[in-house]
Amino acid sequence: MPKHGFQRRLSPGAMSTSRGRLRGLGRLGILAWSAGLALLVLVAPTASVASAEVETVHFSGTLSQPSVNPCTGAPGTMAVTFKGISHTTTNPDGTLHHTATVTGDLTFTPDDPTQPSYTGKFTAWDAQNGTRQTITLSAAFHNRLTGSDGSTIHDHGVVHTTLNANGTVTVDFDRFTLQC
Repeated sequence: MPKHGFQRRLSPGAMSTSRGRLRGLGRLGILAWSAGLALLVLVAPTASVASAEVETVHFSGTLSQPSVNPCTGAPGTMAVTFKGISHTTTNPDGTLHHTATVTGDLTFTPDDPTQPSYTGKFTAWDAQNGTRQTITLSAAFHNRLTGSDGSTIHDHGVVHTTLNANGTVTVDFDRFTLQC
């Protein structure tokens, strides 16, 4: 685990960040998934029904995993309690829109009891939009934790990728900040 980032696994396949690089599913995994979805959108025949297919899923859970304090590198355990909603619309013309929002509580307990523990909240959001010409993926997260010693950890990230019909990435950026 890198010393400058919490590893986040909010749900299977969720992304986490560390020093401006994607972890978990990973940038290549996201691009492969997006390319596969783009291919599906581009080759899928137009639906014969005139109405959109809509799916909404509510979910929640807990997770506990080894992690590190991104500001000090102290090893410990991150516990997450989360809830969220995912909404997907597939239109008869083959276009699609997906969005998901997850919120929850975070607790970091260091292995060394002389180190501060942290509690706080997080919000994560992602969206995909697809047409026969392009597919886009956007995601953002925000975490704010307060330590037992009064210190704070605040991080924020934004990721965006666009693929054209040929599978070429035409827009790709990520911006991450970490304040200790």
